Amino acid sequence: MWNEIELLTSDDTGNGCLSIGSREEHGTALYQVDTLVKISSSEKVSFNPKLRACNSSDGCTVVADQSVTLLDSSCQALRLHLQFGTQVDVVGLCQDGEFLLVGERSGNLHLIHVATKQILLTNALVQKAPDETQSTYRDLIIEKNDEGLYHVFLLTSDGFFCIMDLHLGEIQKAIQKMDLNMAKEGTGDCVLSKWEQDSQKLVTVTSLTDSSMIKGAKKFQLIDNLLFILDTENVLSLWDAYTLTPIWNWPSVHIEEFLLTTEADSPSSVTWQGITSNLKLIALTTPNDKQMRYLMVYSLPTMNLLYSLQVSDVASLVKSGISTDTIYLLEGIYENDKKSSESSVSVLVLRCLTEALPENRLSRLLHKRKFAEAESFAIQFGLDIELVYKVKSNAILERLASSSVAIGGQSTCQELVEEAKENLRKIQDDEFVVNYCMKAQWPTYDTTQEMLNYAKIRVLRAQAKLTTFNGAFGPENFSGISWIEFLKNEDILKDIFFQLGEGNLARAQYLWLRHRADFESRFDETMLEKLLNSIAATIPVQALCLWFKNIVIPFVRRVVPKGQKILAKWLEQGARNLELTDKANWPENGLQMAEVFFTAKNPDDLGLASSWHWIPLKEYQSSEEVCQLKKLVNSLQELIKLVRKYNCRLALSDFEKENATTIVFRMFDKVLAPELIPSTLTKFIRPYMKEHSLQEEKVLLLYIKELLKCCSSQSASLFETAWEAKAMAVIGCLSDTDKSADFLDLQGDEEFRRVIYLLQPLPIDYSSRMLYVIATSASSIGVNQLTFAHRRRALQCLLYSADTETIESVFKKPIEEVKCFLKCITFLAEFETLNIPYTYESFHSSPKEGMIKGLWKNHSHEPMAVRLVAELSLEYKVYDPQLWNGLLQKLLGFNMINYLRNVLAAISSVHSLWQIPYFSKSWQRVILIPLLSASCPPSPTQLQDCCESLVALLECPVSTDFDVTGVAKQFVQLDLPAFALACLLLMPQSEKKEQQIKNFLDLCNPETILQQVDEHMKTGELAGFASQIRSFILTDLINKKQFEMFTKTEYLPLLKFHMANTNKVKEVVDYLAKENCLDGISAVIIENLKQSGKPIPADTSAFEIVKVTETNPLFVLSYRLTD
Repeated sequence: MWNEIELLTSDDTGNGCLSIGSREEHGTALYQVDTLVKISSSEKVSFNPKLRACNSSDGCTVVADQSVTLLDSSCQALRLHLQFGTQVDVVGLCQDGEFLLVGERSGNLHLIHVATKQILLTNALVQKAPDETQSTYRDLIIEKNDEGLYHVFLLTSDGFFCIMDLHLGEIQKAIQKMDLNMAKEGTGDCVLSKWEQDSQKLVTVTSLTDSSMIKGAKKFQLIDNLLFILDTENVLSLWDAYTLTPIWNWPSVHIEEFLLTTEADSPSSVTWQGITSNLKLIALTTPNDKQMRYLMVYSLPTMNLLYSLQVSDVASLVKSGISTDTIYLLEGIYENDKKSSESSVSVLVLRCLTEALPENRLSRLLHKRKFAEAESFAIQFGLDIELVYKVKSNAILERLASSSVAIGGQSTCQELVEEAKENLRKIQDDEFVVNYCMKAQWPTYDTTQEMLNYAKIRVLRAQAKLTTFNGAFGPENFSGISWIEFLKNEDILKDIFFQLGEGNLARAQYLWLRHRADFESRFDETMLEKLLNSIAATIPVQALCLWFKNIVIPFVRRVVPKGQKILAKWLEQGARNLELTDKANWPENGLQMAEVFFTAKNPDDLGLASSWHWIPLKEYQSSEEVCQLKKLVNSLQELIKLVRKYNCRLALSDFEKENATTIVFRMFDKVLAPELIPSTLTKFIRPYMKEHSLQEEKVLLLYIKELLKCCSSQSASLFETAWEAKAMAVIGCLSDTDKSADFLDLQGDEEFRRVIYLLQPLPIDYSSRMLYVIATSASSIGVNQLTFAHRRRALQCLLYSADTETIESVFKKPIEEVKCFLKCITFLAEFETLNIPYTYESFHSSPKEGMIKGLWKNHSHEPMAVRLVAELSLEYKVYDPQLWNGLLQKLLGFNMINYLRNVLAAISSVHSLWQIPYFSKSWQRVILIPLLSASCPPSPTQLQDCCESLVALLECPVSTDFDVTGVAKQFVQLDLPAFALACLLLMPQSEKKEQQIKNFLDLCNPETILQQVDEHMKTGELAGFASQIRSFILTDLINKKQFEMFTKTEYLPLLKFHMANTNKVKEVVDYLAKENCLDGISAVIIENLKQSGKPIPADTSAFEIVKVTETNPLFVLSYRLTD
């Protein structure tokens, strides 16, 4: 007996089993779920109740078995509660909620006066349905006409009743004169029928649909001419209400109940395709195999799922009017919100669902400290995820403060500390993290020190980012908004892609140099494709090729070797495109781009044993893409030779169709006058034939034959064309080869090349098996003792000479496992050199951190062992601060400066190591030692070391801690002003930086700086920064109007180009005018117009380009310049 009613406040709705808890909730929309009413039984519940409910402006009626509960429309007040003898099938309110109609399973229909709780009328309209599980009354509809009279329509198990003209204002009179008609005009298995009232006020059927079209209807809803019907097979369909013809059905979801709602005041006349976008379908699905239903909200007519909520298997939609934006759900809740096979619901709840802002739900979740739910919710709706972490961090702070004073709270405190550390790592707001670490009541001294060090690291990271911003964009482009966006951007590759897309190669190079370590571990083929596709066509080929040669290609080979195919294909296509986009420099520019793949630096130059990642696998070196690129290089070399040596220019597409013989034909074709044939043959064609070992007379005869064939087919008469004269000229002439350069591009040491050379004559299957036996043998082959170094060499040869399929068939393992095997024996060879007895099995199974620390403890006095510790730590990501502080100290002590620089670059992405004392000290020593040991002027080797020092300064993540001015002074003492200026440009303090640079430039020769930039800085890692230095010098020169310094130097074209790009042409023209330098003005204007796509004909005189007025010869005006 469901007779205990409890009205709930908003504070109760999230408590215990009444909340929706962690149920599945999906969709693009969000609904706030509140529980309004709790109904329980005073008796033990032995079976689940049958539920139904309806809500309108008159009130809300809830039915559970024999119980009927009437609430006001807001469900905040109880108006009536009644118990009946049998189950209640239908209920309905009328007359502003004053009267209640109740239809029982027994067949009784009751009219009840709500205020007095009196049953005014009981009438048994029909007999009880034969099957007790079936409803006697199927549906109840109460309509009010314009005269204030009510019409009641009752659908029963075997017919249809209507009660017309019910005047509830005169209830007694209406009871006596009630016009009761029973309509049973449908015959056969009638499922749908349409009824109308005739002139005699009798209701008759006008059209019907039998079961051949629909099995049985259990619920319907009408919107103007559209009729939504739910049949007995739980399929929802749509029908035309006038003709009862089906329009659409939806069998994919089994629906138990449905409602239609809209935000509009009333539905307008619509057709199916013309349904307004705010019409929604609310569906309650049938229970699934886990006995759970879903409440689903769809938009019509697209049927897009807006919202889905998991609900109990005992649930019912509350019937409501269409013009509402609120969904009511009656739901049965099991004890502890868990259902067992024999359990029944213990509580009924009435829930209200209203569309809500995600921000409000997130705020409520955070207020209730449901952080896990809040985190997933924020991710789902794209909200501020950091807000969750910040609120959670503050909650931990409160718990820390209370736990620190509690007895026995030490273990709890430590758990909270670990939770706080994990949470802080997810927060990008450095200011919040630093303040948090400083203000928290940490439980121990060690923890306090650790967290303050963590705060320091966050500050150092921000400073490193600021240094990057300054170097890439300059202080003039600084703003609070742009800086914060740059600081919070964890994906520096996006910035690199953007700068490449904008044509800013220098910025992209600098960002790459500073943050390569941050993205190296996650760089893959997809990122490589994005990188290549982002490169703007406006970037100069020469600058791009230098970056690829020294940086990008070695990086790809080492980090993502599979990307070499992608790279080769892109370079091939890019080189081919230059024939159209940069025809003036073709084909030299195409060769420069194509051959960079083969002339790039070797990744082994990194100097780490972990360069085992770079293995020249045959499948990459001999792939179709690489072979095509190699073929293109050969073709372009031949094209260039044809132009330079043989004065024959061909399109690439034409050349690739030719052979040596037909190229001779084309050389003859390009001779316009027959009398020039002999001299052309002697000067160009005969040397070409000799170089390609062609038999001269045979080729000449073939040309004559082709000439005859081609020309005769195009002419009506052999005597009407000029081919005869050329043929006669060729007839009149009748009477050891250079190898192309091999690029691949063999790399590696001399012994490796020797082994590969010796293996080449052997069949690949034989050499593969032999190398496999050597690589995998335990200790010896015959009398020969095998070391791990031998095995490593054998496996390297196998990987180089055989393709992946062959290797995998020999090893019977995937190629990745073979690479892992190579990695292990590479390290074992190092252990072997140190006389440390490790087998492959013991090395593979040993915990790596313990192995590394044992090696460090026993062998830290040996340089080779210290190097091996560093490489093992890098490979297996062992970043213990104490270990690494000692490692860096030892590497410095052993004076392994070049190696130390590579190690520092490798650990720059490990932010936890920035705090150790020797991290910053090692960077300083790596930068300064080469400068302090160099002579003036430096030797070529010392000069290379100075370049490396400057690169290290650019890469260093903690350079803000350095005395950059002191480093610049060291470069000045070595007579390297360009390097010194690069250091000063890295200074973070704007005012001091500006003054330092001004003083420096007053003492230096800008031509010397540009000369050093060209000689030492335009390649490799410094290429990106070199353009900034060049631009800075030229801009300073223009601002000071010191143009005469460059007017007679090789840098005048560079100055003109820079002026054209920076809109400084007017200043230069004005200056040259004062000097009456007409030719100089003409040259500047020509360069400017060339850059703007308006080239001037070569034979145009300076006087035509520049007009000098007679009245003021110092005032120069160019009509072309002002175009």
